[in-house]
Amino acid sequence: MAAAVTTFTRPTDVTGYSNGNVKTRFFDFTTDTGDYAAGGFAVTAASLGFRKIYFVTQSGGVATQGTSGASGVGVGITYTATGITIQTYETGASSGAPFSEKGAEAQVANFTIRLKVEGR
Repeated sequence: MAAAVTTFTRPTDVTGYSNGNVKTRFFDFTTDTGDYAAGGFAVTAASLGFRKIYFVTQSGGVATQGTSGASGVGVGITYTATGITIQTYETGASSGAPFSEKGAEAQVANFTIRLKVEGR
């Protein structure tokens, strides 16, 4: 199967702002059908309209599936020299085990998480 399709959209119910030379913008990150690549989704600062990303806050750490939010997937953010990587996590191998990064396999469709991105 092909790589998962990802999109960033600017939500209409919240507005970005600037504080000095630091911009703050909001994005809804959504994936559609396809395969998740182990290691996550690489996102460049430039693709979000930044030269450098300082900090990313996510809405709760769990991406919901579909409009009802009946299921979810854990989400982690790591920082790179050129932007961020968004990684998804699933239930650990045994009871009480920490979450494990999702393997290279089919990605959950319609998974969405809101991101608050700060940078310049």
